[in-house]
Amino acid sequence: MKSIRNRHMAQSALGALIVGVLTACGGGGGDGSNTGGNPAPVLTTATGVAAIGAPIVGGNVELKCASGATASAATDANGVWTASLKATDYPCVTRIAGGQANSQALASPLHSVVSAPGIANITPLTDLIVGILSGQDPSTWYASVTNGTLSGAITSGALSTAQGKLKTTLATLPGKPALPDGFDPLTAKFSAEKGDIGDDVLESYGAALAAAGITQADAAAHAAAGEALTREAYAGTAFTTPSLTTFRVGAAKTLRGDYVLSIPDPNRGNLVTKGTIDADGNLIALAADGPFTGFVSKAGNRIGELCTTTAGEQLSQYVFVSEELVPVTDVTELQGKTYVEYENCDAGGSGTAVFNPDGSFVFTGNDNGGVPDAPDMNIAQAFTDQGREEGESVVRAKAFKYTAGGVTTYVYLMVATKKGTTVPAINGETDYVLIGVSQ
Repeated sequence: MKSIRNRHMAQSALGALIVGVLTACGGGGGDGSNTGGNPAPVLTTATGVAAIGAPIVGGNVELKCASGATASAATDANGVWTASLKATDYPCVTRIAGGQANSQALASPLHSVVSAPGIANITPLTDLIVGILSGQDPSTWYASVTNGTLSGAITSGALSTAQGKLKTTLATLPGKPALPDGFDPLTAKFSAEKGDIGDDVLESYGAALAAAGITQADAAAHAAAGEALTREAYAGTAFTTPSLTTFRVGAAKTLRGDYVLSIPDPNRGNLVTKGTIDADGNLIALAADGPFTGFVSKAGNRIGELCTTTAGEQLSQYVFVSEELVPVTDVTELQGKTYVEYENCDAGGSGTAVFNPDGSFVFTGNDNGGVPDAPDMNIAQAFTDQGREEGESVVRAKAFKYTAGGVTTYVYLMVATKKGTTVPAINGETDYVLIGVSQ
């Protein structure tokens, strides 16, 4: 009997040990955080940059997700925000409100979507995407959308379609801002600092929006309805000092019916002026309160010059050509034609010029009694990257052509910059901008 009793006690002890082990492993229930032995939820990270061409600092980011979960985060000095979500929470819609950009309060909330863990930026461009996705004002959709509808609204196909429509919308703004190749506003990694391609496109968009005279909220509403942001948009290239500074320039017939010119000079800031055009598209008047006091407009304003007045003297500041003009790489194409040259926005031109077959360039000024200058045998050097020295300046030139109705118009432009200066004042002597148009 003794041996049987001992064996029974050993079996009881073993049973107790097994139960203890199972309990420790959760097999007999847990502490409530992992009931039934289910694995712990997998946490993921959503992070991105909130910016408008400058970081949005101290903004409040809120997320509403398809699972019903919500989250919030604040943006740091670089506009970066980060939130933790379960892998099963996506997709989500986001909103940023409050905070400052360029030391100014954020004018209105911006929205975006988070389709999966990873990068999820919030910018005016993503705000347009949300409007296009939802077909309504982004703020209205964010306030009313339910978690049950997010999964159906935020799909890879819908996002791809929305980005295509975004590109179409952007092309209706002055200058026709475009997304850089391969740049997805939602998921591209970028920094909200000057020189970054993502930041640059936001700045271009902001300048174009301001020129069009509409707010971000208006732009999102128009995008949601599939409407253009202007009646007609134009784009071109502007040239100025120093050293042939080159940048994209825009114009548009706005929704209000105004004609605007937008000159986003990287050295002098964004200059916007209103104007009046005739039936052929040529500029015939500028607003008196704008930054420019004179102009030349040719070929339906595809070729132009803008002037400012300093100390009572009107001086050419910019020349521009439409994106429809084709660059001329062989200077000999300019030969055998007579050009009217415009400097300082003289409506009748400052004189005439010709490129001769021997490679010389001869200019005859209107104030020179019809006597031509001595032939310039080194004009071709101005059309090189190095430019050509001319007294105290270095002159750089470009040439373009435009064909309409079977007639090709050639145009050359020249920009002279005083040697050794970084951003010189244009004084009409060592620093000048001019343009010549074939007749």
